[in-house]
Amino acid sequence: MESFGLSHQIPVLEFRDDGPADHLLSIDTEMSSNVRFDPALGLTEEEKMLLVFSRVNLRYVTGVACDDRANLLLEFDNGVNLRFAGAPQEATSEPWQLASRTPLNEPGGYMVIATYDGGYAIWDAAAKP
Repeated sequence: MESFGLSHQIPVLEFRDDGPADHLLSIDTEMSSNVRFDPALGLTEEEKMLLVFSRVNLRYVTGVACDDRANLLLEFDNGVNLRFAGAPQEATSEPWQLASRTPLNEPGGYMVIATYDGGYAIWDAAAKP
């Protein structure tokens, strides 16, 4: 993972690979992880999320999986696992969205959106004639 932060109050993770484009994951859903915090710290869910993101910043992604409910699982080289709910308890617009920094009308451009009901919407520039 290259970096993390907030964009328009939405948590985002940015990834870089061996290719020329970066990938941006926007998150508007519940996150769970195998990182545990002492309840005595009194951290909010947002604070926990940012602390977990700091644990995986500049780490390699070793596994990515999605299931038929649009849950997204990311595994990192330091053993941290993140799970983003594809069908969150509160029905929002899109629980998570992964897109290339390359525009959709150019080669390499893509976007995958998890829909709140557990499905996917996919755009891929490679699929265009």
